[in-house]
Amino acid sequence: MTAQVTTPGFLRLVLPGSWANVPLDRPDVTKAFAQRLVRDQVGRDDRLARARRDAVQQVCELGDKARATGAHTLALALEIAPGIPFAASMMGRDVDWPDDVDGARDTEGPAGRLAAAFPGSELRELPAGVAARQVETGVLRGHEEETTSLSVMYRIPRPDSDRLLALRFTAPDLGRPEIIGELFDAIAGSVEFTRERVFSAEV
Repeated sequence: MTAQVTTPGFLRLVLPGSWANVPLDRPDVTKAFAQRLVRDQVGRDDRLARARRDAVQQVCELGDKARATGAHTLALALEIAPGIPFAASMMGRDVDWPDDVDGARDTEGPAGRLAAAFPGSELRELPAGVAARQVETGVLRGHEEETTSLSVMYRIPRPDSDRLLALRFTAPDLGRPEIIGELFDAIAGSVEFTRERVFSAEV
């Protein structure tokens, strides 16, 4: 099951059914949403009280991090696979192009500009436009556990401004990073921009 969501970043995208679009308006709004989400997904059993507290804290910490970086979009799955106590997340924010590097701003076309601005990234054609895709590995740490993680960053030129949509996905790699990567590719491939660029003309 999937669901199409619209975010404050003037985006529409399709999330898997286990993923939730987290509001970032204010910390108290994020916390109230997290409590409802965790209660619905974890249940009300008293024996799971600690699990609920830890999950709410994890969502709130992700929300705080998203706001601190200027993100407008945060989506997550509390449990990407049974028994894995780490959330998978997607954070979206708008960023400026890097300063002119080796003529990046003078390169014709978004693909050439991305290749010059982000050497080493893989260029992918998405329905929303060409994107620079970069993969990193790391470690996710919980209160008592840690696991290896996979992060994938997509940088997509926005059609409504001279900025980039930076989408970062992070999840435990489950020992099968290629499968997690395919999930991230599918979500990034569903992105639509909902705002058109308006050019002002001097009279």
